[in-house]
Amino acid sequence: MQYYINAVLIDGDNYYIYEGSWIEKLNKNGYSVYGLDLQGHGESDGYQNLKLHIKDYDDYIYDLIDFIKSVYESIISKKEKKQMYIRDNDIIETVPIYLVGYSMGANIILRALQLLNKSNDNLISKLNIKAFISLAGMISIKNIGSIDSLKYKYLFLPIIKMLSYVCPTYRLRKKHSGFKRFPYINDLMNFDKLRYKKGMTNKLAYEVIKSVYILKKYINDIPQNVPILFIHSRHDSVCAYEEVLSFYNNLYNTNKEIYTLENMDHVVTLEPENEQALNKMLTWIKKCEKKKKKKKKKKKINLNK
Repeated sequence: MQYYINAVLIDGDNYYIYEGSWIEKLNKNGYSVYGLDLQGHGESDGYQNLKLHIKDYDDYIYDLIDFIKSVYESIISKKEKKQMYIRDNDIIETVPIYLVGYSMGANIILRALQLLNKSNDNLISKLNIKAFISLAGMISIKNIGSIDSLKYKYLFLPIIKMLSYVCPTYRLRKKHSGFKRFPYINDLMNFDKLRYKKGMTNKLAYEVIKSVYILKKYINDIPQNVPILFIHSRHDSVCAYEEVLSFYNNLYNTNKEIYTLENMDHVVTLEPENEQALNKMLTWIKKCEKKKKKKKKKKKINLNK
């Protein structure tokens, strides 16, 4: 199969197109889509008014949790206004929430699930979070190696930690030469007006590098009963597939699955054959919904006995 080497921008003011997008297909399958620009990303303001800069990585986590709460509350509010909600033992039954994260977004969601699971608020159940899908998740960073490697422990982590204190707002030079497997992806990224073209600050770099260690350290805090799907390319040049597979194998979860893409790189939402990832995600979510309905039927049968 032949792929385009370069991309050509026809209309910079209409970069984002709904027709044919993942969002359109999700909508057609009955799912509403809510998105969040992280601090210092896209149209969101950054810490100290700087792009790709953060005070603490956990700020991303708590922003996400607040966003999920606001989405949940807006759904409940709409149902109440239309008097379409159903009460069962004084609990409002609402539509399920499925979390989907790409790259660093997947890392953030997994960390959020860890914190939510350890809290005493039972928010995973209250917010009706039913499953999570990781798309090319940042379980590791290929250039810095495994968190168990000497390169990570004694080179990258201590050096970037020192730099984050000495010159936190200094920006790293972009060393990534771009995506070689599908070069047009680099063009698409450059065309995006909302994408910041310079490197991240030393402070953000340290928080990101540290985040993969934190995620693995608290792997047992990830809820066991929330279904998790990992969609990852075997040839991912940013987040190593082997590390994701290792994380998956060490994750204690009653309903987990890893779906391996063979002919893709890291940007699984834009690359050729990206519909493989989307279709897998849709069929997997529907499978989760069927299991939920079967459990409800069993409960009703038991109640009638």
